[in-house]
Parts: sequence; structure tokens; C-alpha cells
Amino acid sequence: MRDGSSRPLARGSTMPGPWRYCPNCSMPLTTKMEGGRERIACADEDCGFIHFGNFSIGCAGVVIRDGKALIIQRGIEPFRGSWQIPGGYVEADEPILEAVEREVREESGVIAKVRDVVGFRHSVGGSIGGPATNIYLVFRLDYLSGEPSDADSEVMGAGFFTLDEMEAIPGVQGLSKWAIKKAMEADVTPGLAPDSLGGPQRPGFSVFGLGGMGFEQA
Repeated sequence: MRDGSSRPLARGSTMPGPWRYCPNCSMPLTTKMEGGRERIACADEDCGFIHFGNFSIGCAGVVIRDGKALIIQRGIEPFRGSWQIPGGYVEADEPILEAVEREVREESGVIAKVRDVVGFRHSVGGSIGGPATNIYLVFRLDYLSGEPSDADSEVMGAGFFTLDEMEAIPGVQGLSKWAIKKAMEADVTPGLAPDSLGGPQRPGFSVFGLGGMGFEQA
């Protein structure tokens, strides 16, 4: 529902990237009130384009083997040289379960399969090199095969370590240590597991719930 009038976008106004024209119809962009906020929108009412913000979804995987968790050392900025659980962005056309398994495989060489969700982080305001608003879901994965490798061009090192061993490694990210602790606790208190609404589900649709059916059944 549109709830206000529009006005031309002032020169020098903050834009999502270099945009000054509508990505849908190429008309000039304006600002208008929508949902109680002033937002960037197309000047053509028939087009209806409104920019609601810059959002992204990230995912990461905690893989535990013999009481040790998999972490990788970043080989690129931002935070080059720091250690973290493997992860990255979910592509727009990619199911999130496939995304986290892919990120673990690409960054570490380890093959693992999603078991459940152990937590998520919501960040408003962006970070170095990141979008304005990001949701970052952390999954627990069951180890299947492979040994840690730094063959990926974005990775400087990889390995399985205990939490005590991580305390002696400089630059292990706090969020990763938090996620690993949660994943280890999940052996007692399971996280959100892949589930089903009952009946057929369209490709790319995922739902997770407490006491879910698990990856194999869902």
C-alpha cells in the first residue's frame, strides 16, 4: 500500500550503489513514504518499484569430528589471517542447505551433511566489506569424508581443533567460537532441523523446526 507522495531524488542522495534510475523500467528514481519510512522508489506509479534495503543471507557450518571443530584461516580481506568456521553468502537461486554444504566443501575440502540449525546472527548497519543488513545462519553438519585443505584461493589454512586449542590460536573469531559451543551443546539440546509442511514442496523451499524430521526425511 502506498501511503504518501513522492519527490525527486536530490543530487548527491545516498543510493543503493550507483543507481539513479529504476532497475525495472529505467525511469528516474524518487523518494516516497512507504510503510512509515521514506524510501527510494520509481517515479512511475505503474512500475511500482520500491527499494526496501540492501539485504543478504549468509551461512556457515560447524563440523565436529572426534571432539574437534573445523575452522579455516581467511586468505582474503576483510579480516585476512583470522580463523573462522567455513561459510559464505547464499546465492539468490540456491537452497540454503546446498549453500552451506558447498561452502564447507569449497573452503576446507571436507564433505559434510546438514543436521540442524544451531543459531543465527542478525546484523544491522553493515560491516567491513559487507551489505547493510545481513542474516547469518549457522548449521551443524555431520562429517562424512575428506581432510582439511587450504587449496581454495581464499583460504590460508584449515584444520580440526578443540576449543582449548583455539584459545592458543591468534585471531579465532568470537562468533565462530560461540557457534562451536552451541553446536557441541546441541548433542544434548537439538537445534532446528529440516522439516516438512506435509505434502509436496516446491524446489528451493526449506522449512526448519524444533523436533524436525531431519535432512533425510524432509
